[in-house]
Amino acid sequence: MKAISNRYRRTVFTSFPAAAKFFKPFVAVTLLSLAASSCSKAPKVETVYQQYCLSCHGADLKGGLGGSLVDDEWKHGASDNDISRNIRDGLAEKGMPAWGKTLSEEQLRALVIYIRERGAAAKQTQLLEQTSPQAGVFNSQKYRFDMTPVAEGFEALWAMDFLPDGSILTTEKQSGRLWRLQGEKKIAIAGIPKSWPEGQGGLMEVKVLPGNTDNPWVYLSYSEEKAGKGMTAIVRGKITNNTWSQQEDIFHAPQGNFLSGGLHFGSRIVFKDDMVFFSIGERGRQDMAQDLSVPNGKIHRLHLDGRTPKDNPFVSTAGAMPSIWSYGHRNPQGMALATNGQLWATEHGPRGGDETNLILKGRNYGWPVITHGMNYDGTPITDKTHHPDMEQPSYYWVPSIAVTALEIYGAKTFPLWNKSFLVGSLAREELQRLEIVDGKLIHREVLLKNQGRIRDITTGPNGKVYLVINRGSPKTGAIYQLSPVQ
Repeated sequence: MKAISNRYRRTVFTSFPAAAKFFKPFVAVTLLSLAASSCSKAPKVETVYQQYCLSCHGADLKGGLGGSLVDDEWKHGASDNDISRNIRDGLAEKGMPAWGKTLSEEQLRALVIYIRERGAAAKQTQLLEQTSPQAGVFNSQKYRFDMTPVAEGFEALWAMDFLPDGSILTTEKQSGRLWRLQGEKKIAIAGIPKSWPEGQGGLMEVKVLPGNTDNPWVYLSYSEEKAGKGMTAIVRGKITNNTWSQQEDIFHAPQGNFLSGGLHFGSRIVFKDDMVFFSIGERGRQDMAQDLSVPNGKIHRLHLDGRTPKDNPFVSTAGAMPSIWSYGHRNPQGMALATNGQLWATEHGPRGGDETNLILKGRNYGWPVITHGMNYDGTPITDKTHHPDMEQPSYYWVPSIAVTALEIYGAKTFPLWNKSFLVGSLAREELQRLEIVDGKLIHREVLLKNQGRIRDITTGPNGKVYLVINRGSPKTGAIYQLSPVQ
């Protein structure tokens, strides 16, 4: 397959040399998808394990003739590459055969992900004991804190933010309602744009522009519908007498970019200086993340009023969308600005490979050419986790936690959490705290477990941590605050 891909690359770029620079990532991914189609015919990773590994390592991976694969004791190297190498080359002195001639590199990569998944599952009982509250109080490594409701009784919520008067704005994704919470009052804001509640779409982010005004600009992201298809849109407006007014369009994709289906809309909003950054997922179309002519799978940057900055990285690239700041993303649903001005994002991977990334101007973050995950059905996407022209995450999760919101804490209420990355999880129902120094993870802690699906995280004016949490089926939404306990 590699020989075929190289032959086609030579043909394309020899025949169309002028277009080679712009279209090379897109063509590479298109050809990679041909290789991926052959991967999809490969047996699922569970079948591979049963056929080649089960007899020695057991059905539960806890060992038999061979050692346990879930106890985190690795005598011959603990990294993904070490584990993959040991499977490929074998350990003759330990009686372990070499499988390199039997299994493809893609299958070896899938086995590593499977082993990591099962190892994480084996730790869940211990994790639940550590994170369970005692008399309503949670014990973390640096603080004891409680979790109290602020507002309840909503449909599934997506985001929240504070207005200058201390009231809270929050979005109901499916219904498309924007709520204002003033003490005990719940007020639905009239006149907001209509959203398309298809799959993961609907009314999503709400972000209040900081400043010294009593009536600030409020930015919304939502899935916009045209002719039965949808795409992420960004608008801003003001709230006057609990009515949406003075709406201005910040970003609307051309109608040709609208797609059917409800996957991967993004989207988060971050302000920096006089710029607004926002994320858009690849809408379930992997190839589009590498294509600079479409908005999918990108983080975008515009002036606050929607104008295109002249120093954006692809403004002068023929055919590229001028708003693009970075590309090669799958579905970024968390973004935050650090105190040093760095922009960070969290991104949903497939099965394995959720990511935390430092977002840099014009950089390629790899999806789907490289990934630390595999397909949901257990078949491999690729064995490639690195590429010299693509960025590596500062941290990635295997197995996936369905990573969502990101907040970089910087208030006085929890001073020992300053500069910590607070990360939400849907599938694992976790709130995690990451310490990242010089772009590398140095510590990770689970603060909450099994308290609901955490969709958003915000630091309040009082320095407390606020969580948007959804529970049950159908989902019911609520807002909680975390407060330190002496």
